[in-house]
Amino acid sequence: MARYKTKNSRSLNPIRKKKHSKDHSKINKKILLSAIIGNGLEFYDFALFGAFSVTFSQLFFTGDKISSLLSTLSLFALAFFVRPLGSIFFGYLGDVFGRKKALSYSIIFMGFFTFLIGCLPVYKDVGFLAPLLLLCCRLGQGFCLGGENNGSAIFLLEHMKKRKGFAGALILTGGAAGTILATFFSALSNLSFMPEWSWRLPFLFGILIGLLGTYIRRSIDETPEFLMVQDSKERNAPLPFVLKNYTKPFLCAMGIGGVNGVLAYTLVVYISVYLTTVVKYPLTNSLLYSCIGLIIFGSLSPLMGHLADKVGERKVMLTSCLITIFCSPFIFYLLQLQTVSSIFMAILIAAVTMSTFNAPTNALLQRLFPTRVRYTGIALGYAVGIALLGGTQPLICTYLIETTRNPFSPAFYLIFAACVGMIALFFSRKAEVGSEGFSQIIPEYSLPSKLKSGGIPSLEKDAASMT
Repeated sequence: MARYKTKNSRSLNPIRKKKHSKDHSKINKKILLSAIIGNGLEFYDFALFGAFSVTFSQLFFTGDKISSLLSTLSLFALAFFVRPLGSIFFGYLGDVFGRKKALSYSIIFMGFFTFLIGCLPVYKDVGFLAPLLLLCCRLGQGFCLGGENNGSAIFLLEHMKKRKGFAGALILTGGAAGTILATFFSALSNLSFMPEWSWRLPFLFGILIGLLGTYIRRSIDETPEFLMVQDSKERNAPLPFVLKNYTKPFLCAMGIGGVNGVLAYTLVVYISVYLTTVVKYPLTNSLLYSCIGLIIFGSLSPLMGHLADKVGERKVMLTSCLITIFCSPFIFYLLQLQTVSSIFMAILIAAVTMSTFNAPTNALLQRLFPTRVRYTGIALGYAVGIALLGGTQPLICTYLIETTRNPFSPAFYLIFAACVGMIALFFSRKAEVGSEGFSQIIPEYSLPSKLKSGGIPSLEKDAASMT
């Protein structure tokens, strides 16, 4: 179990505290831009695989279209099952050595694995070795994303005192921008006049993205909250401490992460797969619709984050769950009509449900764990949830249609995910905190009762006031 040291810490020096307060207005803009850009670059790398899933099914596998697509989506899903390992590794780095170090390593490794995918031989050249090499690279990508997705939000929000819902939503806008870029390149490479090898170029570009992201991360300062506890702690690895003392918040993070993944990969990956394989829509047009959905999502997310700052994260996210339950069948009905207006309306509903649930997520998760174990608790819980529900979503929905022959069957999976989200939101409720509101961090209420007198709350309140 962890042991905490709370006295004689130079991190509590009022001179250092004053320095951080003085620079706060200048730091926030730089931190905000670096977090948005860094997250966008890493999501570009990771989203390329999903955007090229139909293309990969033709290049790296043999057999009919459905079986090849199922094989490709299986690789897509497997990456999410190594993501928790990445969360443990990068969570340890982030909680022990600093958020900045963890994020710098995650983005350079992500760029490296993306670059390797662009260099791989295809099935017609090396046979079964091609999908095996693709699997190894995809697992590397999943490992790296375990440290990035939540880490960048933690890094940003620990620099901010107010408007955490809005700031956390801007992180998602950056990720959406990176995903849009990946989807656009996939649509471009599938145009009839493009050469056969054009799919490699977006992946080869990944190494430059990794270098750029590393430069951005290393040019910014560590979070004030981490600096406050860096010198005052004396403990073992944070993982056992989280699992023993924060079981309920950990399970809530799992549920929230799973629903985030289901809604995200419905819009980003599965709708284009559904249009291509079930509705028989052209692949390029399907991918362009996904780009439109991501643009809507990226535009709505800051608005939903701002709303969460006003009325509370859980209320906004609960609304998304209810919309998903009642509107999921309607989404697939609209897709089957095959008109421009009906497909756009389906994309719009999916983007609204995704932004309404995902935008407040970072601010809500931030309050479930104290600074010392926040990186590990959020990243690992979220990664396990998204592996179980989100990463498997395209595969499960494709399998449901193939076995049931019911084009509405994916709607039942979305409804199931929404129910999981409502349960997670219910159990994430904490004790009343007076008039502070949902967006104010009060770590003391996140602590087990046996630790509330251990000096941790006072340290974290100092950190909050410093930022």
